[in-house]
Amino acid sequence: MKNFLRILGNIEEMAVGGLLLLLAVGTTIQVCTRYFLGMTFDWFDEGSRYLLVFVTFAGAGLAVKHGAHFSMEAVTQYAPPRIAAGLRLLANLLSATVMVIIAWYGWEQTSLLARYGMTTASLGMPMWVAYLPIPVFGATIALRFMLRAWDQACIMVARAQELD
Repeated sequence: MKNFLRILGNIEEMAVGGLLLLLAVGTTIQVCTRYFLGMTFDWFDEGSRYLLVFVTFAGAGLAVKHGAHFSMEAVTQYAPPRIAAGLRLLANLLSATVMVIIAWYGWEQTSLLARYGMTTASLGMPMWVAYLPIPVFGATIALRFMLRAWDQACIMVARAQELD
C-alpha cells in the first residue's frame, strides 16, 4: 500500500507541476496572440478550464498528503494529546466522508454524461472525460484523509498504552 501511495504521489506531483507549467505557458501565448496578432485559440479557454479542474483536485490530494489544508489548530493546540488526536481523527473522518460523497456523485454525473454521449463545445472531447477528475481525485483525497485518520487513531492508542 505504501508503495502504491508513493507512486500515486509521484504521479500527482508530476502531473500538477507539468499541467501548471502548460497552463502558464499556454495562457501567456494566448494573451500575446490576442493582443499582438489579434487572433485567439477558441479551444484554449475551454481546455484550460478543464485542466484547471484537474490541477485543483490533484493539488487538493497533494495538500492532504502534506497536511497543508486549513485546520483549527487553536482547538487542538491546547487540548491534551489524546483529545487533540481524537479531534484530528474526527476531522479527518468527516473530511473523508465529504470526499466520498463528492466522489460518489461525481461518478454518477460522469456516468450520466458518458451515457448521453455529450461532447465539449470547442474541443469536441467527450464531456465525461472533463468530469472524470472529480470522482477519481475525490476518491484519492478520501483515501488520504482515511490514512491520516488511521495515523491519529494509532497516536491515540499509543498514548493510551503510555498511560497504562
